[in-house]
Amino acid sequence: MADDNDVKPSRSAADKEKSRQQSRPISGKEAAKGVAGQPARAQKTAGKPTQAKGGQQKGASTKARPQKSATGTGAGRNGQNRRSATTSGKGGQRPARPKGAVASTRPPRRSPTALLTWGVVVLVLIVVIVLVVVKLTSSSPTASGPTGFVKSTPSVVSDVTNIPASVYNDVGITSSDVPVSPPTIVKGQPPLTINGQPGLFYFGAEYCPYCAAERWAMIASMSRFGTWTNLGDMVSSPTDVFPSTQTFTFAKAKFSSPYLAAQTVEFYSNQPTAAGGYTLLQPLTKAQRALVTTYDSTKYFPGTQSGSFPFIDIGNKALVAGASFSPSILQGLSRTQIASALNDPKDPVTQAIIATSNYLSAATCNTNGMKPASVCNSKGVTTAAKKLGFS
Repeated sequence: MADDNDVKPSRSAADKEKSRQQSRPISGKEAAKGVAGQPARAQKTAGKPTQAKGGQQKGASTKARPQKSATGTGAGRNGQNRRSATTSGKGGQRPARPKGAVASTRPPRRSPTALLTWGVVVLVLIVVIVLVVVKLTSSSPTASGPTGFVKSTPSVVSDVTNIPASVYNDVGITSSDVPVSPPTIVKGQPPLTINGQPGLFYFGAEYCPYCAAERWAMIASMSRFGTWTNLGDMVSSPTDVFPSTQTFTFAKAKFSSPYLAAQTVEFYSNQPTAAGGYTLLQPLTKAQRALVTTYDSTKYFPGTQSGSFPFIDIGNKALVAGASFSPSILQGLSRTQIASALNDPKDPVTQAIIATSNYLSAATCNTNGMKPASVCNSKGVTTAAKKLGFS
C-alpha cells in the first residue's frame, strides 16, 4: 500500500498547459523579445530548457538578469558574457538585430588615445610646413642677385670702413702668416677715367673665394677716399676651394668720392646652374670688356689664365689679377670676427688685409694726384709706395 506522502496531487488542465508553455524551447525570435514580456535566458544546450533547483523552470517566476548588447538589452549568455564589438573591442560577434528594429545612426565613439595620436601627427605636420615656408621665403647670406640680396650689418661695415690710421701705419706692408703680393705696375698706358675722374675698375664673381678675400682690402682701402653704400653680405661657393669664405658683394653697392670713381662688376653669382657653372649676374659693358681683354691677360700676368677673378685696374697704372693674399687665412672665421679684429695690428688676418689695403691705397694716390694728403702721406701708404717704385 503506498504511503500517502507518495501520492501526487492532481493538476488541472490549465496548470498542465502553463507548465508546458514554460518548459518548451525558446525560439531565436522569442529570445530577442523575451517570453511573455520577460527577459529571455540563454539555454545551456540547444532546444533543452534549463531547470532550476526544486525542478522549477527559470522563466516567469524567476527574475532574469539582463545582458549587455549593442542595443542595451540581454540577448543570451551561452555559458559566458558576450560583449558586442562596439563596446569591448575584442573578439565575439555582434548580436543579430531583431527584425523590424531600427539601426542606430550614432557613429561609433573614437578612442581618446587614437584622437590624441592624430592630434600629435597633425601638429607635427603643421610645424614642418611652417619651417619649410620660413626657409623658402627668408633671405639667405649665400643667395645672390636681386631676390637674395642681404644688406650688410651697419656695425660690420663700420668696422671695415673706419679702421684707425694707427693700424695702417703699424702694419705697413708686413704680414706675419701669409705673404701679400703687391699690384703689378703698368707704364705707358692711357689713364683710366670714369665720369671725368681717375677710375678704378673691379671684375669679380660672388662664388669666387679669391674675390672674397680681396674685397676686404678693397673696401678698407677705398673707404679712405670715399663712402660705400649698400654693401651686401656674401660667402664664396661652398663647393670651391676655400669654401664658404665670409665676405661682401658689390652687386648693389655704390661708391662715391671726390677723388676716385669706381665701377664694380660681379659677373657671376654664387648660385650654381643645373648645367654646371654659375648664374650670370652682371654682364660687362663694351668698355669694361675691352679693359678685361687688354689688361686681365697673360701679357701682364704670365702663367695665369686670361680673364682671371678678381681683376682690379687702378687708373691703368696698377693691376691686380687674383687675390693679393691666400683666402686660407679667413677659413673658419665669421664676418663679424674678421671685421671686429681690424683694429688690432698684431692680428694675422688684420695684417694680411691692411698690408693689401696699403698697397691699393698707394696705387690710388699715384693715380689721383696724391689726394687726400692725409692718406697719401701716411706712413703705411708711403711705405707701400716705395715698395711699388712710386717714390
